[in-house]
Amino acid sequence: PPLPTTLDASIAAGLVKQHGRLQPLDERQAVLCDASIERVQPSWRPALDAALAEWLALPKEVTGLSLIAVYARGSIVRGLALEGISDVDTLGFATVSHSDADSELKAWQSRGSERARRMRSAYPFCSGLEMRLVCVPERSSLGGWLRGDAAAPASLADTQLRALDAFRLASQAVCLHGSDLVPRLPPPVPRPRLVLEQSADLARASRAVAALAVQGSSDKALAVARWAAKRALRAGMELAAADYGAFSRDLLPCHRAISAVLGQPAGSRSLLVLQLACMPEEEVARQGGGEAVAARLIHAAGRLAQACDTYHLARHFSQPL
Repeated sequence: PPLPTTLDASIAAGLVKQHGRLQPLDERQAVLCDASIERVQPSWRPALDAALAEWLALPKEVTGLSLIAVYARGSIVRGLALEGISDVDTLGFATVSHSDADSELKAWQSRGSERARRMRSAYPFCSGLEMRLVCVPERSSLGGWLRGDAAAPASLADTQLRALDAFRLASQAVCLHGSDLVPRLPPPVPRPRLVLEQSADLARASRAVAALAVQGSSDKALAVARWAAKRALRAGMELAAADYGAFSRDLLPCHRAISAVLGQPAGSRSLLVLQLACMPEEEVARQGGGEAVAARLIHAAGRLAQACDTYHLARHFSQPL
């Protein structure tokens, strides 16, 4: 069946949820963080506490590990969690002093699916548990910075900031435990980052979707395609944010910003990506099933990425040498 050609019709048809929120930019063009513990919906607070308990058990499982800080980020701490869709998204920072900690860290990481199953079992409305760990040697430059050593560098290199996921940390996260690192991070100013990675992201996603289709894993193929779609929409948001005067990682505001700032054909391509990425299960079935929608979504995300690339090049590289 054909999909609606406007956003209003897509929302009316139930293909896209009226969901998400813009975050204003301050006078530095930095994103104003709208996450706080107070925004957490009451039904989600026990799940957040359970995630923190998992983190607090980590030092007992890895020799010489010191847990510096734990953050929750994303929809839950922004008060936007959706039952059956949102997961508990957390990020932990640690240092290790023991040279043989690698095997213990790998063993802990291998139990991630077990921890996620426990979360879903205890809180069926939660889609899972994400525990991303940034763990560095105690004596490294980044280790010293995490601990707040006086001799540590005051600022970090771009590679170190990316390792910390500093932009999301400063714009959408809340410290649950330990030392808050955000005051020592640079302001979260949206810049073209994802657009520079889109080609590699889409190539990797396309290969994965094809391989999963051969295996008959249509649900997993669709999950990978949706990951690529989210990246494409958020890449467009990064390009639009300065002119739009606001930022968001939520998909609907991303589409609206792309349409308003990048114009056509990015706007219509963005709408198709949004529809396919947010499509409920019954509509996926009507559109040919997970494998068909995944393939279509990868193609649509690729076309949106092309429009974003064109805008980015024209905006930033059109001046003569």
